[in-house]
Amino acid sequence: MTIARRIFAEKRRLIYPLIAAIVLNLALYAAVIYPLSLKEAGGERAAQIADAQLKGARRDYESAKATATGKVAADAELEKFYTAVLPPDQSAARRITFLKIEQLAKAAHVTLVNRQFDPKPERDSTLGKLSISVALTGQYRDVRRFIYDLETAPEFLILENVALQQGGENDRGLSVNVKVATYYRAGPDEH
Repeated sequence: MTIARRIFAEKRRLIYPLIAAIVLNLALYAAVIYPLSLKEAGGERAAQIADAQLKGARRDYESAKATATGKVAADAELEKFYTAVLPPDQSAARRITFLKIEQLAKAAHVTLVNRQFDPKPERDSTLGKLSISVALTGQYRDVRRFIYDLETAPEFLILENVALQQGGENDRGLSVNVKVATYYRAGPDEH
């Protein structure tokens, strides 16, 4: 008899329960513990996914909240622009631009030769546009000063076009045609 058979024969009472316990442990692991560990790992993955989705939802919420706040602020700024900056009607726009261009021309030492107004309502808008074509004469530095002062004026004036022409041979000045525009709140009868 070999040693292994002899040990097995003598310790049979201990070996059979030990083998039965090992088989029972393997069966218990396969039937209960392994599926529970898979379920727990799946639960962890689901929790991680849910956490990432929650963080994304919070970012989206904060972004939407910032957008709504920004829209309210933009609407307030736009309303302030319409009421405080833009002239209330065409005649006010004409007065403001006429007076401002006159003041700027005087301050820059240029001569106003001609002015022509062209009011146009803006399509699908509550605004109207008033364009003013102005013919000026003066020295180059004075014309430059006039244009600079016009562009930096606090009134809402838009310099749309500047056309320069050299004066006559005896005249060292420039003739300048400037097109300036402003917008105003148009009434219902102006559309």
